[in-house]
Order: sequence, then C-alpha cells, then structure tokens
Amino acid sequence: MRIEELGYQVDSSLFYEKISHYEWPVFLDSCYQKDKPKSSFARFDIIAANPFIKLSTLKGVTEITNSEGKRKTKEPALDILSEVMKKYQGTSGELPFVGGAIGYCSYGLNLEDSKSELVNSMMIGVYDWAIVTDHFNERSYLVSTFSCEETKKVWPDLLVLLKNKQEKNTNKFIIKSDIRDNLTYSEYKKQFEVVKNYISSGDCYQINLSKKFDVDVDGDSWVLYKKFRSINKSPFMAYLSYPDFQILSGSPERFIKSSGDIVSTRPIKGTRARGKNRKQDKKNANELLNSLKDRSENLMIVDLLRNDLSINCEPGSIKVDELFSIESYPNVHHLVSTISGKLKKDSDNFKLFKDSFPGGSITGAPKIRAIEIINELEKHTRDFYCGSVCYFSFNGSMDSNIAIRSMIHIDNKLHFYSGGGLTFASDVDDEYQEIEDKSQNIKRAIKFFRG
Repeated sequence: MRIEELGYQVDSSLFYEKISHYEWPVFLDSCYQKDKPKSSFARFDIIAANPFIKLSTLKGVTEITNSEGKRKTKEPALDILSEVMKKYQGTSGELPFVGGAIGYCSYGLNLEDSKSELVNSMMIGVYDWAIVTDHFNERSYLVSTFSCEETKKVWPDLLVLLKNKQEKNTNKFIIKSDIRDNLTYSEYKKQFEVVKNYISSGDCYQINLSKKFDVDVDGDSWVLYKKFRSINKSPFMAYLSYPDFQILSGSPERFIKSSGDIVSTRPIKGTRARGKNRKQDKKNANELLNSLKDRSENLMIVDLLRNDLSINCEPGSIKVDELFSIESYPNVHHLVSTISGKLKKDSDNFKLFKDSFPGGSITGAPKIRAIEIINELEKHTRDFYCGSVCYFSFNGSMDSNIAIRSMIHIDNKLHFYSGGGLTFASDVDDEYQEIEDKSQNIKRAIKFFRG
C-alpha cells in the first residue's frame, strides 16, 4: 500500500473539483465544520474516481465492466459485489478507506417493485486510489493498494494534479420552474387514515410515508451541491456523479458501520423544527426529548434494528449504547439511538448490509409488512431515496448512510423526497408539517438558484 501526504484542505470539495473530470467521481462528505466541537461522525472525507471495476444494476440485471470487457448477470447485486471484492480484501491500514467499493444502493434493490425507476438500482465502482482527509489531524492523503496496474502509471500525474492550485469553477446552475409535489394535504390525510386503520387492526406498529417533489433545472448540479452542503451541514452527505445523472445526498443518518468485528447503526426517529429564537429552539428540543410518542417511535425502530443486526452478530453481543439522544441540525432536532454488536466469524460486511437493507428507520415495523403497505400507498417509486450511499474498503471497513434529505439530478430535472414515521399516536397535521420541515434545507438551496 502507498500513502502520499497532500496539503491539508479544510474544504475537501476543492480536491473533488480537481478530479471531477475523471469517470464516476465520488465525494463522501462529512461536512466538517472547524468552528464546531469535534465529532467522530465528521472526521473523514473520502474522494475517488476512475474505478477499475464498475457494477451497474437495472431491473434485476447487473452489468460488470472491467479491463476484460462487460458481462451481465441476474444474480443478486450485493452477492455479485461480494464476489468481486473477495479478490482484494485483506489489506491493512488505519485510514477508514484505502481503496475499495463506493457507490449507492436504491431503496428497492432487494425488493420486488413494479413501479418504474428513474435511475439504476445500484451503481458501485471499485476504486484503486482515493483522497482521504482526516480533519482531526488536519492531514490529507492520496492512498492506493496498487491493485490495478493503471494506478502505477497515473500516480505521478495525480500527485501533481492534487498539489497544484485549482482553477476556479465557473459552471452555472439555475432553477427554471416552481417546485411541484405529488401529494396534496387531502390525499396525505387519506393515506394517513389507511395507516391508522392498519395499526389499529394489528397489521403494523409504524409506517414511514413519503411524498415526492420535482423541479426543472439547468446546469451543473455540483454547483447546487456546494450551496446545499453549506446550508445542510450533515455528517453523512455525498455527491456521486455518473454519465447520465448525479446523486446529491444530505443525509444526517448512519445506516451501518463496520470496523474490525464491531458493527453499529444509528437510527433517527423523532423530529422537531428548530425554533426561531434560542428560547423557542430549546423548548422544541426538550419537547422532542420528553415526547412519549417520539420515544416509542424511536424504540420500535431500535428493536427492529437489534433484530436485523442479530442475524449477523454473535449471540448476546447486541447492545443499545445510546438511547434517545438529541442531535441538532440547521433545520431540525432529531432523536437518535445507537445499537452495536460483534460480527460473526462466518459472516461479512456484505451479508450484514444485505440482510439489514433497506434500513428499518425508513420503512417501519414490522419491516416486511411496512414495506408492503408503503408500496400500496405511495404513488412514486423511492429510487435512491431511503436507499444508501456506502463504501466497502479493501481493509475490511464499511460505512453507509440512510439516503434521506437527498436529490437525483437527471434529464434537466431535480427530484427529491421527504417523509416521516406514523404511529397510533400520530397527528395528521403534525406529521404533514414534519414532511415540510425535513425538506426545508433542500428548498432553501433551490431558492438560491431560482432564475
């Protein structure tokens, strides 16, 4: 393995701009803020491009592209990824990523869903080099295992490129229409009542329902993302660029992390808007912390995820490390819990991810029935929304987000979504307002570019 130190950049987006002309550039963005207390969730940024293997899944068929050409298969996409990665596993290294797989999985990747999708259900590249920034130690590195022969050839040029001054990005982005949505209040109220009836009859305990928005746009969505990250400031953000579309994720939520044999998940359940002044803000946070409805909603998902993790963790190792903690973001307060466990010796990160996907915090409980009801009621396909941006490093580390507060840019349109969990104690007006509160940062970024 080779590691070369670069000049530290507190703003890692400057590194991304230097390599964005390569194929399939990706930016896993912790949105580090120098003026805020240090957080382990906002320590590392990972940037990569030019994958030497590409996996692209559409309608159940995965195309694998490498130096030998292309082949297609109908095997489960995450099983294919696991098989591809076996050849490269085993590298050591203290950095969270030393090369490996980065990409996204859509919500419906493991589900049978007849609704048409905007984008591929999985796009994952296997990258041999990456730029890793450690904001705690204020160091940036170019790292590679040299698993691909081509890396050795381009390495000197990469170092020159990354150490030279970057020319200013002059690309433009504009919004060309009003924001449209696919669910009126009266339509949402009807769905709400259906969910309440399902809960009353014992079908389920919680259902996460969402609505979809879109708006006409023109230009480079990277320009939008830079503005969005300055507004949103969340630790699991990402920008992934593919030839026909881009993914802009503003997620505050971790799905699953694995390091060594320790795995953890951090579900978000429970939301309140930020107050207009300090007094109101504190009142809203305390109201969330002491809300029996929100605590019970969070606890349902904690129990669901304990069960999901237990499939691949040692018996007796599952622990709830943190229950009902308040996390505050620019637009909302959230109630967050943390569950951890010890990975079984006969399991691995790919099986762990697959058996827990999609995340329970954005389906409801019990998960299978919740997914059925979501599919029945929602008019739209979720696509990337409620899926995950993820990485699987050659050194055995893995991390992933829940793809909420996220956008798809395709065919001169920007698509985004917002939702919330419904329980027996839910109030329809409060829940509808929560959907609006959660989408505010995206709408603020869009408003900035209104032509």
